[in-house]
Amino acid sequence: MKNAKLLLIVALAAFVAALSLTTSGCKSESTEPEVEPITDDLFPLIVSRKLTFSGYLRDKTTDANIDATGAVYEARMTVSATSAPTPFGTAHVLSDSQRVPTGIATPPTIWVVQNFYIQRNPATGSGDFSFLTNIGRIYRLFGIQRTDTLRWVLLVNQSAGVGVEWTAFDSTWTGQVQPGVTGQVRLEVVGKIEGQENLTLGGQTFTGAYKIVAKRKVYLNGVLATEANTAQLWLMPNIGIVKFIFHADGESNGFYREYKSRNF
Repeated sequence: MKNAKLLLIVALAAFVAALSLTTSGCKSESTEPEVEPITDDLFPLIVSRKLTFSGYLRDKTTDANIDATGAVYEARMTVSATSAPTPFGTAHVLSDSQRVPTGIATPPTIWVVQNFYIQRNPATGSGDFSFLTNIGRIYRLFGIQRTDTLRWVLLVNQSAGVGVEWTAFDSTWTGQVQPGVTGQVRLEVVGKIEGQENLTLGGQTFTGAYKIVAKRKVYLNGVLATEANTAQLWLMPNIGIVKFIFHADGESNGFYREYKSRNF
Protein backbone atom coordinates (compact mmCIF):
# COMPACT_ATOMS: atom_id res chain seq x y z
CA MET A 1 0.00 0.00 0.00
CA LYS A 2 2.82 2.36 0.87
CA ASN A 3 4.54 1.54 -2.43
CA ALA A 4 1.36 2.29 -4.33
CA LYS A 5 1.03 5.68 -2.62
CA LEU A 6 4.70 6.43 -3.33
CA LEU A 7 4.28 5.58 -7.01
CA LEU A 8 1.21 7.82 -7.19
CA ILE A 9 3.09 10.74 -5.64
CA VAL A 10 6.01 10.27 -8.03
CA ALA A 11 3.65 10.14 -11.02
CA LEU A 12 1.84 13.31 -9.93
CA ALA A 13 5.13 15.12 -9.41
CA ALA A 14 6.32 14.13 -12.89
CA PHE A 15 3.03 15.30 -14.41
CA VAL A 16 3.23 18.68 -12.64
CA ALA A 17 6.83 19.12 -13.75
CA ALA A 18 5.96 18.32 -17.36
CA LEU A 19 2.98 20.71 -17.24
CA SER A 20 5.20 23.44 -15.81
CA LEU A 21 7.74 23.03 -18.61
CA THR A 22 5.02 23.09 -21.27
CA THR A 23 3.39 26.20 -19.80
CA SER A 24 6.66 28.09 -19.41
CA GLY A 25 7.59 27.16 -22.96
CA CYS A 26 4.36 28.69 -24.24
CA LYS A 27 4.94 31.87 -22.26
CA SER A 28 8.39 32.35 -23.77
CA GLU A 29 7.05 32.26 -27.32
CA SER A 30 6.52 35.64 -29.01
CA THR A 31 4.64 36.52 -32.15
CA GLU A 32 6.65 39.73 -32.55
CA PRO A 33 9.54 39.29 -35.01
CA GLU A 34 12.93 40.27 -33.71
CA VAL A 35 14.36 43.44 -35.23
CA GLU A 36 17.71 42.79 -36.83
CA PRO A 37 19.52 46.08 -37.44
CA ILE A 38 21.44 46.36 -40.69
CA THR A 39 25.14 46.68 -39.91
CA ASP A 40 26.45 47.02 -43.48
CA ASP A 41 27.97 50.29 -44.65
CA LEU A 42 25.24 51.27 -47.11
CA PHE A 43 26.94 54.42 -48.37
CA PRO A 44 30.62 55.00 -47.50
CA LEU A 45 31.02 58.78 -47.50
CA ILE A 46 34.64 59.08 -48.54
CA VAL A 47 35.76 62.39 -50.03
CA SER A 48 36.26 62.35 -53.84
CA ARG A 49 34.31 59.13 -54.41
CA LYS A 50 32.03 59.58 -57.42
CA LEU A 51 29.07 57.63 -58.77
CA THR A 52 27.85 58.26 -62.33
CA PHE A 53 24.32 57.47 -63.53
CA SER A 54 22.25 57.30 -66.68
CA GLY A 55 18.50 57.86 -66.56
CA TYR A 56 15.64 60.25 -67.26
CA LEU A 57 13.89 63.33 -66.01
CA ARG A 58 10.35 62.66 -64.75
CA ASP A 59 7.33 64.71 -65.79
CA LYS A 60 6.23 67.29 -63.21
CA THR A 61 2.57 66.31 -63.38
CA THR A 62 2.41 62.64 -64.37
CA ASP A 63 5.64 61.57 -62.61
CA ALA A 64 6.43 59.35 -65.62
CA ASN A 65 9.90 59.07 -67.12
CA ILE A 66 10.35 61.47 -70.04
CA ASP A 67 11.82 58.99 -72.53
CA ALA A 68 13.26 61.68 -74.79
CA THR A 69 15.58 62.89 -72.02
CA GLY A 70 17.32 59.50 -71.83
CA ALA A 71 19.48 60.32 -74.85
CA VAL A 72 21.36 63.05 -72.97
CA TYR A 73 20.62 62.57 -69.28
CA GLU A 74 23.57 61.93 -66.99
CA ALA A 75 24.08 62.47 -63.27
CA ARG A 76 27.15 62.53 -61.05
CA MET A 77 27.19 62.31 -57.27
CA THR A 78 30.55 63.15 -55.66
CA VAL A 79 31.35 63.19 -51.96
CA SER A 80 32.83 66.65 -51.64
CA ALA A 81 33.10 67.04 -47.84
CA THR A 82 32.48 65.15 -44.62
CA SER A 83 31.69 66.55 -41.18
CA ALA A 84 31.80 70.04 -42.64
CA PRO A 85 30.24 73.23 -41.23
CA THR A 86 27.25 74.19 -43.41
CA PRO A 87 24.41 76.72 -43.08
CA PHE A 88 22.37 73.77 -41.76
CA GLY A 89 24.79 72.52 -39.14
CA THR A 90 27.62 70.03 -39.43
CA ALA A 91 26.92 67.68 -42.33
CA HIS A 92 28.39 65.60 -45.12
CA VAL A 93 28.10 67.16 -48.57
CA LEU A 94 27.32 65.40 -51.86
CA SER A 95 27.89 67.49 -54.96
CA ASP A 96 25.16 66.48 -57.40
CA SER A 97 25.22 67.35 -61.10
CA GLN A 98 22.72 66.32 -63.74
CA ARG A 99 22.82 67.03 -67.46
CA VAL A 100 19.37 67.78 -68.84
CA PRO A 101 17.96 69.01 -72.18
CA THR A 102 16.98 72.66 -72.47
CA GLY A 103 14.41 72.23 -75.24
CA ILE A 104 16.19 74.81 -77.39
CA ALA A 105 18.90 74.56 -80.03
CA THR A 106 21.59 76.48 -78.17
CA PRO A 107 22.59 75.17 -75.75
CA PRO A 108 20.85 71.82 -76.23
CA THR A 109 21.77 70.68 -72.71
CA ILE A 110 22.88 72.22 -69.43
CA TRP A 111 24.37 70.88 -66.20
CA VAL A 112 22.26 71.57 -63.13
CA VAL A 113 24.42 71.52 -59.99
CA GLN A 114 23.23 71.34 -56.39
CA ASN A 115 24.36 69.91 -53.07
CA PHE A 116 22.78 67.14 -51.05
CA TYR A 117 23.38 67.49 -47.31
CA ILE A 118 23.49 64.35 -45.18
CA GLN A 119 23.71 63.90 -41.44
CA ARG A 120 25.16 60.57 -40.39
CA ASN A 121 27.49 59.51 -37.61
CA PRO A 122 29.99 58.22 -38.57
CA ALA A 123 30.69 59.08 -42.22
CA THR A 124 31.61 55.45 -42.86
CA GLY A 125 30.42 52.25 -41.22
CA SER A 126 26.89 51.51 -40.05
CA GLY A 127 24.63 54.48 -39.38
CA ASP A 128 21.27 56.11 -40.12
CA PHE A 129 20.96 58.84 -42.76
CA SER A 130 19.05 62.11 -42.60
CA PHE A 131 18.79 64.15 -45.82
CA LEU A 132 18.06 67.86 -45.92
CA THR A 133 14.78 68.12 -47.85
CA ASN A 134 12.77 71.04 -49.21
CA ILE A 135 9.14 70.92 -48.03
CA GLY A 136 8.24 74.35 -49.39
CA ARG A 137 5.61 72.94 -51.74
CA ILE A 138 3.45 71.97 -48.74
CA TYR A 139 3.67 75.53 -47.41
CA ARG A 140 2.67 76.97 -50.79
CA LEU A 141 -0.18 74.51 -51.36
CA PHE A 142 -1.86 75.30 -48.05
CA GLY A 143 -0.87 78.95 -47.54
CA ILE A 144 1.35 78.19 -44.55
CA GLN A 145 3.32 81.30 -43.65
CA ARG A 146 6.74 79.90 -42.80
CA THR A 147 10.26 80.26 -44.17
CA ASP A 148 11.88 77.09 -42.76
CA THR A 149 11.38 75.09 -45.93
CA LEU A 150 14.55 73.00 -45.52
CA ARG A 151 14.06 70.23 -42.95
CA TRP A 152 15.97 67.09 -41.98
CA VAL A 153 14.24 63.84 -42.96
CA LEU A 154 15.40 60.42 -41.70
CA LEU A 155 15.56 58.77 -45.11
CA VAL A 156 17.54 55.66 -44.11
CA ASN A 157 17.06 53.99 -40.72
CA GLN A 158 19.41 51.00 -40.59
CA SER A 159 18.57 50.28 -36.96
CA ALA A 160 14.93 49.55 -37.94
CA GLY A 161 15.97 46.51 -39.95
CA VAL A 162 14.06 45.11 -42.93
CA GLY A 163 10.28 45.48 -43.20
CA VAL A 164 9.78 47.87 -40.27
CA GLU A 165 8.31 51.29 -41.05
CA TRP A 166 9.69 54.34 -39.27
CA THR A 167 8.67 57.98 -39.00
CA ALA A 168 11.12 60.05 -41.03
CA PHE A 169 9.39 63.40 -40.48
CA ASP A 170 6.17 64.54 -38.81
CA SER A 171 4.96 68.08 -38.30
CA THR A 172 1.65 69.97 -38.13
CA TRP A 173 0.86 73.59 -39.04
CA THR A 174 -2.15 75.87 -39.42
CA GLY A 175 -3.10 76.42 -43.06
CA GLN A 176 -5.93 76.66 -45.59
CA VAL A 177 -7.46 73.17 -45.71
CA GLN A 178 -9.92 74.43 -48.32
CA PRO A 179 -10.64 77.87 -49.80
CA GLY A 180 -11.47 80.24 -46.97
CA VAL A 181 -11.24 77.54 -44.29
CA THR A 182 -8.36 77.40 -41.82
CA GLY A 183 -7.39 74.12 -40.21
CA GLN A 184 -4.60 71.75 -39.28
CA VAL A 185 -2.22 70.55 -41.99
CA ARG A 186 0.01 67.64 -41.08
CA LEU A 187 2.87 66.26 -43.19
CA GLU A 188 4.17 62.82 -42.28
CA VAL A 189 7.00 61.10 -44.11
CA VAL A 190 7.51 57.40 -43.41
CA GLY A 191 10.29 55.12 -44.57
CA LYS A 192 10.81 51.40 -44.89
CA ILE A 193 13.63 49.10 -46.00
CA GLU A 194 11.54 46.71 -48.06
CA GLY A 195 14.21 44.09 -48.59
CA GLN A 196 17.15 43.18 -50.81
CA GLU A 197 17.22 42.85 -54.59
CA ASN A 198 19.71 41.70 -57.19
CA LEU A 199 20.24 44.29 -59.92
CA THR A 200 22.22 44.38 -63.15
CA LEU A 201 23.08 47.98 -63.97
CA GLY A 202 25.81 49.48 -66.13
CA GLY A 203 27.05 46.03 -67.04
CA GLN A 204 27.61 45.12 -63.38
CA THR A 205 25.60 42.82 -61.12
CA PHE A 206 24.80 43.99 -57.61
CA THR A 207 23.76 41.20 -55.28
CA GLY A 208 21.71 42.14 -52.24
CA ALA A 209 21.05 45.86 -52.77
CA TYR A 210 18.75 47.25 -50.08
CA LYS A 211 15.58 48.93 -51.37
CA ILE A 212 14.37 51.91 -49.30
CA VAL A 213 11.02 53.59 -49.94
CA ALA A 214 9.99 56.97 -48.53
CA LYS A 215 6.33 57.95 -48.63
CA ARG A 216 4.64 61.26 -47.81
CA LYS A 217 1.19 61.53 -46.24
CA VAL A 218 -0.80 64.75 -45.90
CA TYR A 219 -3.59 64.98 -43.31
CA LEU A 220 -6.18 67.78 -43.22
CA ASN A 221 -7.83 68.20 -39.83
CA GLY A 222 -6.70 64.70 -38.93
CA VAL A 223 -8.02 62.99 -42.06
CA LEU A 224 -5.61 61.47 -44.59
CA ALA A 225 -5.97 63.55 -47.79
CA THR A 226 -3.12 62.37 -50.03
CA GLU A 227 -0.45 59.70 -49.99
CA ALA A 228 2.37 59.20 -52.50
CA ASN A 229 5.91 57.94 -52.83
CA THR A 230 8.61 60.58 -52.38
CA ALA A 231 11.76 58.63 -53.15
CA GLN A 232 13.05 55.12 -53.72
CA LEU A 233 16.71 54.22 -53.29
CA TRP A 234 18.65 51.03 -53.81
CA LEU A 235 21.82 51.02 -51.68
CA MET A 236 24.61 48.54 -52.26
CA PRO A 237 26.83 47.85 -49.22
CA ASN A 238 30.29 49.40 -49.51
CA ILE A 239 29.29 51.30 -52.68
CA GLY A 240 26.23 53.48 -52.05
CA ILE A 241 23.32 54.45 -54.30
CA VAL A 242 23.05 52.24 -57.40
CA LYS A 243 19.48 53.17 -58.34
CA PHE A 244 17.51 56.26 -57.36
CA ILE A 245 13.97 57.42 -58.13
CA PHE A 246 13.05 60.90 -56.92
CA HIS A 247 9.36 61.42 -57.64
CA ALA A 248 7.96 64.60 -59.19
CA ASP A 249 5.60 66.57 -56.96
CA GLY A 250 3.46 68.51 -59.44
CA GLU A 251 5.74 71.52 -59.20
CA SER A 252 9.24 70.20 -59.94
CA ASN A 253 10.63 67.45 -62.16
CA GLY A 254 11.75 64.24 -60.57
CA PHE A 255 14.40 61.88 -61.93
CA TYR A 256 15.18 58.23 -62.49
CA ARG A 257 18.79 57.10 -62.17
CA GLU A 258 20.63 53.85 -62.76
CA TYR A 259 24.26 53.11 -61.94
CA LYS A 260 26.65 53.64 -64.85
CA SER A 261 30.15 53.75 -63.35
CA ARG A 262 32.24 54.76 -60.36
CA ASN A 263 35.79 56.00 -59.76
CA PHE A 264 36.69 53.54 -56.99
